[in-house]
Amino acid sequence: MNTATMTRGFALPSARTVMNLAIGGFAGLGFWELFSAVPTAWFAEYPLEPPELVKSLFAHQLGITLSTPVAKLLHFVTGFLFYPLGYWLLTRWVKSFGMPADGWIWGVITYFIALAFFAPLAGQHFLLNDVPRLSLMSLVGHAIYGWLAAYVFEALEARRS
Repeated sequence: MNTATMTRGFALPSARTVMNLAIGGFAGLGFWELFSAVPTAWFAEYPLEPPELVKSLFAHQLGITLSTPVAKLLHFVTGFLFYPLGYWLLTRWVKSFGMPADGWIWGVITYFIALAFFAPLAGQHFLLNDVPRLSLMSLVGHAIYGWLAAYVFEALEARRS
């Protein structure tokens, strides 16, 4: 491996790249919000409520009661900034399989972060296995979120070159 490859692989994202990640994140999050509220509620009989998971997580782990607006803000920042930065780190520092695989893979990873890691810490069942249709809709929603966020980001990045 040459030095140029190593340096490029561990470079930090430029301000423009972070902005493009956030725009992709907003696109994915916009989809997620609609998907989690409407088709999920129809199919699973309950909407997905990420702010409630955030509130429960803080209560269970830190004994802190968050307001709904603060919990929504934390979920939104995760969806438009932190998860997109995670996608960038994974595809630039670890391994890229190319689009669309990178987006789908990252979306499934976000599902596991939310429901296999954070849900149990928040006092919920692992992968919400007590409500399988809700878990399935979360998987589908996260997968599409990941693909859409990555697609928009990569399209914006390609315009720069």
